[in-house]
Amino acid sequence: MSKNTSLKGARKWILFVLGFVIIALSFQLSKTIIDSNPPPRKKAENSIKEVFTLKVKNGPYQVQIPSKGVLQAYKRIRITARVQGVMQTITPLFKSGQEYRSGQTLTKIEPSEYRANVISQRASLYNLITSVLPDLQLDFPKSYTQWNNYLMGFDLEKPVPRLPVMEEKVRLFVSGRGIISSYYSLQNLEKTLTFYEIKAPFSGVLISANVTEGSIIRPGQELGEFIAPGDYELMVALPKSYVSKIARGAPVKVKSIDTNQIYTGIVSRINARVNTQTQSVEVYIRMRDSSLKEGMYMEADINAMEFNNVFALDRGLLNGSEEIFVVKDNKLSLRKVSSIHFTETLAIIRGLNDGEEIVAQPMIGAYSGMEVNPIPYKSK
Repeated sequence: MSKNTSLKGARKWILFVLGFVIIALSFQLSKTIIDSNPPPRKKAENSIKEVFTLKVKNGPYQVQIPSKGVLQAYKRIRITARVQGVMQTITPLFKSGQEYRSGQTLTKIEPSEYRANVISQRASLYNLITSVLPDLQLDFPKSYTQWNNYLMGFDLEKPVPRLPVMEEKVRLFVSGRGIISSYYSLQNLEKTLTFYEIKAPFSGVLISANVTEGSIIRPGQELGEFIAPGDYELMVALPKSYVSKIARGAPVKVKSIDTNQIYTGIVSRINARVNTQTQSVEVYIRMRDSSLKEGMYMEADINAMEFNNVFALDRGLLNGSEEIFVVKDNKLSLRKVSSIHFTETLAIIRGLNDGEEIVAQPMIGAYSGMEVNPIPYKSK
């Protein structure tokens, strides 16, 4: 009997513990389910969006056409040989970057063989004149003194002196002896002799040297390039429709792409030919500055035309139908405008009144009638 009673008591305790565990687990599970449910959503409030606005102020606008080009020296020559021979070694050496004064010798070509031929021709002319002196003394005694003095000043190592002034009869006489034809043939040879020494036509710098001392030079061979530093020209290609608005001598702002330094130039030349492929015209801008170097990549802003009573705004504010958002009574409304000109970032328009407020920055989801809170925009 006592054994049955103890079993019943143990069963009651076991059932009691199990019931308590089940209740605790149920309570914990219900709490987890409640916590996992999302909180109720609040009803969306009708918020008013803030927008930046600009006040319209119409006025003139100067159209500037940005064009890029490479700087070239205004005064430049290609040094070309006109005779044949071996290039001599002189001081300074014929090297790139070497500076020369006007009239200074750039390079020399060995002329010994040709000079010997010239001296030989001088000697032949000297002998011709000597052979006619006795006849001149008999037939033209006045001219004899002239020709005798001419021979006394004749030097085979120096260029032939000019022929003396002659009367018509004397000219016919000496011409019949071949003196005049020999004289002019000799002058031609002496002129060619000067081509063996190339001199600087102006003060400048040798920017390229294609030959070195000891090289065999041939007629027509390009020896190098020579420029005058400090005086440069920038060639840019502009649309032909703008060229008629550009005047020679007009000032132009030019910027270096590398350093962003600003220079000032003038329009010096405008080509009369239109490029058939690009329909553009070459415009040349003259610049003088000692800090410039040939080959610099430059960007020029050329004043092409001017519009009056227009307003410039960001191109992104203009939609495909040429409409922009205007703020009136704190609401947006679309306004049709007329576009006059476009740049890379701006649209030049007409159709707005002074004092009107427009949206200053593009808006996503904007629509006509939308309520906004306008904030004046201060551009940097």
